Amino acid sequence: MKKRILIIGPNQQQNQMVAQAIEQSSQPIRKVASILFTNETIVVPSSYLESPWMHKHIISLQQKASKVIFLIPIPSIKKSYPPKFAQVFRVPVIGVALYEAKENKRMEQQMATKIMEEIGCTKQQFFLHFTKEEIQSFIGEIR
Repeated sequence: MKKRILIIGPNQQQNQMVAQAIEQSSQPIRKVASILFTNETIVVPSSYLESPWMHKHIISLQQKASKVIFLIPIPSIKKSYPPKFAQVFRVPVIGVALYEAKENKRMEQQMATKIMEEIGCTKQQFFLHFTKEEIQSFIGEIR
């Protein structure tokens, strides 16, 4: 069975953009209401994070995953992840803070670090701007 990269995040557009960068396809990844399995990724819909009853389904997906990417949009208005959620995964966990603006201020970076630590993403943390070039270089780094 082929292991894929599990992508979890509260912003569906960012989830799809990261998945498309991993897939390296010219076709956009379609938006669906359920878990989407592609050749290289497993994309979890953002609605699964909002429902505590769906967390067990997200956790069970680690059986099919080689690593997990937790996406944190900055600035983030609400807490999307339960505390220490990343610690239940046995596969490598990567925390990625995605910034909308070009300049990430020191305060925003500290806030993103705090959020990642609350989630449990302490070993691998990345801070990226939401651009195709930076996401492509990040994908090359984690492969």
